[in-house]
Amino acid sequence: MVILTMEDQNCRTPSVGQRIQVGDSRGTVMYVGPVPPTKGIWLGIDWDDPSRGKHDGVYDGQRYFQARYSTSGSLVRLEKVNLGQTIVEAVKERYGADKQLMDEKEKEEIQKALNAPLFETVGFERQACENFGALTVLGLSLHRVASAGEPGDLAKLCPHVSYLELSRNLLNSWQTVADITTGLNRLTVLDLSENRLRFQDCDLVKVKNAIPKFQFLSLSRVEYDWDDILTCAVMWPSIATLEVSFNNITFLKSPPSDIFQNLRNLDLQGNHIKDWSEIAKIGHLPLLDTLNASETGLTRISIDESSNPFPSLRFLLLSDNYINQWESVSELNKLRKLTELKFKSNPVLDGIAPGTARQIIIARISTLKVLNSQEVPADERRGAEYDYLKITTRTWMDVRNGDPDTKSAFFKLHPRYAELIKQYGEIEASEIAEIPTTLKSRLMEVKLSYQDSTVSKKLSPDMTVSRLKSLARRIFSITSYENTFVLVSHKNTLVEIDLDLDMKPLSYYSLESGDIIRIS
Repeated sequence: MVILTMEDQNCRTPSVGQRIQVGDSRGTVMYVGPVPPTKGIWLGIDWDDPSRGKHDGVYDGQRYFQARYSTSGSLVRLEKVNLGQTIVEAVKERYGADKQLMDEKEKEEIQKALNAPLFETVGFERQACENFGALTVLGLSLHRVASAGEPGDLAKLCPHVSYLELSRNLLNSWQTVADITTGLNRLTVLDLSENRLRFQDCDLVKVKNAIPKFQFLSLSRVEYDWDDILTCAVMWPSIATLEVSFNNITFLKSPPSDIFQNLRNLDLQGNHIKDWSEIAKIGHLPLLDTLNASETGLTRISIDESSNPFPSLRFLLLSDNYINQWESVSELNKLRKLTELKFKSNPVLDGIAPGTARQIIIARISTLKVLNSQEVPADERRGAEYDYLKITTRTWMDVRNGDPDTKSAFFKLHPRYAELIKQYGEIEASEIAEIPTTLKSRLMEVKLSYQDSTVSKKLSPDMTVSRLKSLARRIFSITSYENTFVLVSHKNTLVEIDLDLDMKPLSYYSLESGDIIRIS
């Protein structure tokens, strides 16, 4: 902590809106002045952490300022606060000491942001002062950066910077950001998370001209709503990746035609959006490839495909929401380019074995190639769709002679049924007939053999060859899809049968307990 002398206080008395730090806590100055009957200057602070303060700005019956929360405000002496430092001072503090490697956690965070596991390490070590010009990556999180010094000072010291990490500092204005980044013509990644950046008193056009045309911007936890994002977006005309997670976004608006036309990746995680109709308002963005809507409170999904929404969306993240109907999962089949989905911790999955839930999702979304970071091979898709078709056929046979509303409800719940019938043909009644014996009594214990490994498994005779192959690949971590599967009879090891019909059940091959399935 920096303790100011009386001379420093006179020179550096903060103004309302300025950011300060006390210990590890950051806050915004909301009041500067006396607090009778005491003497001297007090600062009214609205802390970033709502539990850090003691009141909402009212002290001893007198309101000095209005804090955001009932316990986020407090009054502190000027002498106790740290008013921060310039960006150049922070660079010299961070990189000017003895050579020391950046810790692994910080390196991993930057690698994640850059989406690059391997990259040059210049900038990840503390450098001697004469090498500041070689730095391309500046990691200055938690370094109390409050100002630029003079506009362009950083560019004079570190002209080649392409990645600038300024999260959790004391920045309070986009004008300050512009002053810091002036002249950094190679800047592509900028992280300003957990700062409190005013824009109301800025000339946004002037700021836009001063800020380099970076492509990646992180504004997590800056307490912006969507209107704030759209207002500021005029400063980032070339933005391709935008992280605005854990902010105050509860609704969205369609961006103007000149905003976000190059946006490819948008992270909305942790905002309280709740309704898919809000997310649909950005469905016209032409290049949007990846959308993170995890932890947004979504309960259902309904997609109007008439306008070809999200025409380029390939990767969608929907984990940790409140989606509780399978119809919502089927709605995602309307996203024509969707190939990758993360869908974990939603109520619709409760009580269902993970493997079964995976098969249902695959069967309901025809375009998926990756689910929860695991590839969906062609044979797994065939098995999932065929099993899904058998299960839904049982329901269809119960309702096909019912009234139109009942049949309509079936197709609403299973919109791919007709498509799957066309692809695989009608399911024969014998395939879905209820068998009176219990499943346990019908399981057959066989051995799966691959290279030097052998595993015993109890298999149902109704299991398809396709599902057996998927199971074996998971057990033995087989990545190739060119393997052959051969059934070796336990009665006569000279009897070997190729399991080459993926859609046939194991009973088709007269599988018995004790048999061996050899994989090569």
